[in-house]
Amino acid sequence: MKIMGIDLAGRVDNPTGICVLYADNTEGKSTTREVKLKIKEINFNTIYTDEELVKQTNDLKPSLMVIDAPLSLPKGRCCLEKDCECAVGGHFRQSEREIRRYGPVLPLTFKGMKMLTMRGVALNRVLSGEYQLKETHPRTAQKILGFENLKKELGNYFQFNTDPTEHELDAALAALTGFFYLNDCYLELGDADEGTIILPKSKKCLKMLI
Repeated sequence: MKIMGIDLAGRVDNPTGICVLYADNTEGKSTTREVKLKIKEINFNTIYTDEELVKQTNDLKPSLMVIDAPLSLPKGRCCLEKDCECAVGGHFRQSEREIRRYGPVLPLTFKGMKMLTMRGVALNRVLSGEYQLKETHPRTAQKILGFENLKKELGNYFQFNTDPTEHELDAALAALTGFFYLNDCYLELGDADEGTIILPKSKKCLKMLI
């Protein structure tokens, strides 16, 4: 099973980090519950364009993709332009309102977020018919897992194939959140009809990596 984490850039000329976790079924048990999967390998790379991302996805054929980018618009909105009639639909989805219990997040209509959101929505339309896509928020996932030095603490669990960039490390958090999702150790925030965000349930999820 392959879990693909993506730290999507808002602009195609900025790097998009990719992390792929390779996991196998296992009969092993944690102290609290049966573990369905164990991670066997972790790989990183960086891409730029949507075409590169679609090609890599089609070549890899992941079981799950977890993306650090909004994949949907707030209810009632067809775009994020302030002069559109849909602007009365608001700046946040329910998932953003709920995730603020962990810390502040930017409105989707903020300039940088608008660009990232529209790129994420477009990729979701292309990929969701064939692949399972989930959205996450690595900074919040990092906070829940209690990671302060991301590279060092991920290195306590995995042997890296390269020296990962900051974007690849965020992609690793996305992929790791997908691993916890498949092992039923996750939270899901938001409205399913509008778009949800998945996060690790708690720091206890890390026991599955031991």
